[in-house]
Amino acid sequence: MIESFEFAVYDNEPMFVDEYLYQNENKNGIKLSANQTEWYLIDWNGNGIYSEIGIDYYGVKSPFKRRPILSLLKKTNKINHNEVTYSIDNKTDFRELNKTVFEPKNDISYISDFIPIELSDGNTVNSDIFKDYNKTVIYYWATWCAPCVKKLEQVELNSNKLALQKVNFIPIYYGCSYGDVIKLNEKKGLTFNPIEVSNRSAISYQLTGLPETYVFDSNGKLIAEHFDVE
Repeated sequence: MIESFEFAVYDNEPMFVDEYLYQNENKNGIKLSANQTEWYLIDWNGNGIYSEIGIDYYGVKSPFKRRPILSLLKKTNKINHNEVTYSIDNKTDFRELNKTVFEPKNDISYISDFIPIELSDGNTVNSDIFKDYNKTVIYYWATWCAPCVKKLEQVELNSNKLALQKVNFIPIYYGCSYGDVIKLNEKKGLTFNPIEVSNRSAISYQLTGLPETYVFDSNGKLIAEHFDVE
């Protein structure tokens, strides 16, 4: 199945951070699937070939995202799905997945169910966060991210409404310092507990840019990657 996606591009490479700064280009991709994991081969130079090593890209896409996260195609490539690692290689024209040893530092990760979140202090956010809630929002943010701070302010103002609807909102910061978070809390009157994601979990949750939002139902199934406070 061929699909078309729009990517921010700079120097002929896809950009996933500060995308608004770059020109957009449409690229075609072939959607492939196995073992409940979906991946794409992207024809980057538009010549109708989807598997040129060092030219084309491969990637995965959550059903709630508008386009896949990409990595340059090599002879052997790795994908993490719910912290299980698969390899795809040129022996099968990149069309088959082979389960392999888990490697948390892969470029491509895909979450469809809640994965316990390792924090920088060694603690873990685990599945007990779903207890007594209809929905749980994991919100990755940073102090330098203006849209992130605006969302936190909206949540603070509507905390009672969210509690009545049994929504558990958990902000987790990334790419900024604890001191900056404390200063922001004091300046904006925020009452969130400052917790920081570890690098390992940042990779598992594919934090290529901020904010990143994951909404789970009471069973830990991913149901959305957008959260509107209203």
